[in-house]
Amino acid sequence: MRYMRSSLADLLRPEAAVPLGYIALLLLAAVAYRIEGVARHLTLPYPSALALGISLLAILVLIPSVRIGRRLELRPWAPLIPPIVAVLTALALYLTFPMPWIAISLIAVGYASLLWAISRRLGEVRLITPAALLLAGTFSLAILIQGIPILDAASRASTAVTPARALFHGFGVFSAALLAAFYPRRWAIPGILILAILGFLSGFKSDSISILSSGVITGLLLERVKIREVVLAGVIALLILTLGSTHIASMAYGGWKLSPALYIPYRFGFTYSVFGQIVDLSFPLGLLHGGALLSTTQEVVSTAVLAYKEPHIITSTLIGPGMLDFGLPGALATAALIGLYLGAMDRRGTKLQACLYAIALTHTLVLLEVGLQLSSVLLYLSLLYLSLRAGGVPDA
Repeated sequence: MRYMRSSLADLLRPEAAVPLGYIALLLLAAVAYRIEGVARHLTLPYPSALALGISLLAILVLIPSVRIGRRLELRPWAPLIPPIVAVLTALALYLTFPMPWIAISLIAVGYASLLWAISRRLGEVRLITPAALLLAGTFSLAILIQGIPILDAASRASTAVTPARALFHGFGVFSAALLAAFYPRRWAIPGILILAILGFLSGFKSDSISILSSGVITGLLLERVKIREVVLAGVIALLILTLGSTHIASMAYGGWKLSPALYIPYRFGFTYSVFGQIVDLSFPLGLLHGGALLSTTQEVVSTAVLAYKEPHIITSTLIGPGMLDFGLPGALATAALIGLYLGAMDRRGTKLQACLYAIALTHTLVLLEVGLQLSSVLLYLSLLYLSLRAGGVPDA
């Protein structure tokens, strides 16, 4: 069993996990077009050989970028990250909400200050874990007190891009990783499951699966999880991706007829077909020149690429937004930057650094389907800052 856990941990290196995840997406997308019950629901044509070639080239760019990232010395640059985070937070709020500048500034500076305060307490795990749990619970309550998104389509739509959801996601995955790394199973497993349930009630399966994944990946990296617990988390994730996703689709579209067992290949087939459309429109040098990567709602693809009259959240694979904005250079630059980032994060000198890497990897695996966005850059920078600060902090 220990050998199996060790083998799984090796597969969680970024140069293995991300390419394997991307290839799995491409294979399932291809399968989707060959299953009659799925193919008739896919209204876009299967992507061209050019789209496949760009996807594979992106993988080839990412792998050496990871190795370069491991050699980067970024600790001297750590003090610059909170001001950058404050500016990007202000930009994200400005692009998403009609708020006065004073409110935007206070929230942006407040978040950067909270990040700095957490970095000063990284050695006090018994303090920051309950604090993270309390914050995750508070932001979950802020969502659920206005309605339960998993039961109401309108509530789910209004929750999609709220600060409460973003902060619940961040503190939820952080709490799950800390529980898996520092607490006994009798506390960690129920805590992670409760967080995952809260994520599911918020109406977005990615929140729930990210919480489960960050806990499991942390446990595997630190050899604190048993194989049966990995299997249990996998079964729960599979149920969320099939039954849960089918429920969400039925709630949103009413006449949803696809079998739950076919939802995963359908979703990957649709996402990859959207990427194919993006390639057709934006090759070689892009179309929107910043509009996709700066979109905080992910709705720009629905109007600019699919010509929807009403905007909808549309996923386009990890490199889709970069491709839409800047064509082939944008797609490859996205892959290179993600590789450099994960290489820099893959330093497991302390348990806390393993937790932060697990969160970063989990988020990247989600982005393989969803696509890079401004809010993800904020999360990435926050995790990098904490990881750089954690490098000199002994384990609790």
